[in-house]
Amino acid sequence: MKAPAVGTRKQAILAGVLGIVLLFAVVKWSGREKTVAPPPAAPAAAERRPPALARGARSRTRAVAPDEIPLLTERDLDPGLRGAGSDTGRDLFDFREPTPTPPPVPTPAPTIPPMFGPSGPPTPTPTPAPPQITFTLIGIFGPSDHPIAAIQFGSEIENVREGEVIHQLFRIQKIGYESIDVGFVGFPPTESRRIGITP
Repeated sequence: MKAPAVGTRKQAILAGVLGIVLLFAVVKWSGREKTVAPPPAAPAAAERRPPALARGARSRTRAVAPDEIPLLTERDLDPGLRGAGSDTGRDLFDFREPTPTPPPVPTPAPTIPPMFGPSGPPTPTPTPAPPQITFTLIGIFGPSDHPIAAIQFGSEIENVREGEVIHQLFRIQKIGYESIDVGFVGFPPTESRRIGITP
């Protein structure tokens, strides 16, 4: 059998390599032609709208204007200043309890300065006033040596003589011709009121 020519074998190998290269080129160019469609643009208003909050919840964020942001200086970047603000003076690796701060000393109440010299006379106890007389004298009758006085309490009329006590409050001290002297139980005899006949 006759062996194939060497040139024919080389041509077949070259054709196979070219076919593979052509296949890669076709695949690469077809991948470039497929463009991914961009997503539909959301309306500008939807982008600026904050996320919906739960019903009744309050928004804790606030829009900050660029003018409200302080400028950053070299002093803010100094590590010594940042460390001084956060230094509490306590060792984080010391497990002992810190020394408690003593409570503030209470301010003493102002005292009344002492009074020098003799004290004044004691304040006299006020004398209680006798009760108000609640009856009226409407007449006097009877013998002259033992007269009888007719007195009226509201709609009641009573006949009394000298020395009698009325309602445990009043004492008839004297009955005259047109008036009576009324004393008070628990008070001295000098404490009396004279009542005339009511016209």
